[in-house]
Order: sequence, then C-alpha cells, then structure tokens
Amino acid sequence: MLRSSQGLTLIELLAVIVILGIISAIAVPSIGKIIERVKEQAFVANAYAMYEAATMHERAQQVFIEDEAQTLTYKDLVEGGYLDPIQDPFTQNVIPSSNENSFVTISKNGNDIEYAVCLKGTTKQICTESTGTPVESLSINLIENVE
Repeated sequence: MLRSSQGLTLIELLAVIVILGIISAIAVPSIGKIIERVKEQAFVANAYAMYEAATMHERAQQVFIEDEAQTLTYKDLVEGGYLDPIQDPFTQNVIPSSNENSFVTISKNGNDIEYAVCLKGTTKQICTESTGTPVESLSINLIENVE
C-alpha cells in the first residue's frame, strides 16, 4: 500500500497541537516567575541608585556627619539633580519627585559612615515604616507589599 504524502492527517495535526499546548503550559508560568524576579531586581537596583545619589550629594555638599543622623528624601535627591525620577518596575509609573516617603539615612558609627535606604513604590517597599534598610543588606528578599 502506498500512502500519499501530500499532507498531514487530522490525527497528526491534533498531536502537534497537544504537544504545543503542553510546552506552553510549562513555559508560561516559568516566564512569569522570571519577569517577577527581574522586577524585584530592578526595584533593589533603584534603592542602590538612591544610595549612590546620597553619596554624591554628601561629597558635593561636603557634609561632615557628626553624631546625628542626616536624612535625604527622594524629593531632595531628585530636585537637587543627584537622581533622575525612578520608574516603579511593578507599576511602570514614575515615582513623583514630591515623594518624601522614600529616603536615605546617613549616620556615623565610630569612623564608619553607614547608609540605610527606604524606597517606597506604589505597591512595594524595601524598608519598614520609619527605618531604612542598611545598604549592605539590600536584597529582593526584603521587598514587601505597601500597607
């Protein structure tokens, strides 16, 4: 018996569609997790950008910190030209420069200068209500939902 090879049977087409469905059922959730992780990493990178802007501000102003901690708000850093407005990776909205809920605290501990960052986006934050997260501790594990 010779078989015509001019096309695919309905069974063969259905088998291909089922295989593609299985592959997409596996791939889509994995890609969603990757996208969420990248957003979290971008949020932490924005917190590091605030830290870098605060160090530039400190050098430019030649601020010498005594025993008292100094707080620089997001508004101070943006309006001072040390930081471009940050886009929230979770909502794609730019955090307004009037935001004073995000800040960097600079304090002196002996001879060391310590920085703590608090970044609050629309839906996520990387700090507590009143204290920032030490720069050395910044990680995606510290990101929380805004209350």
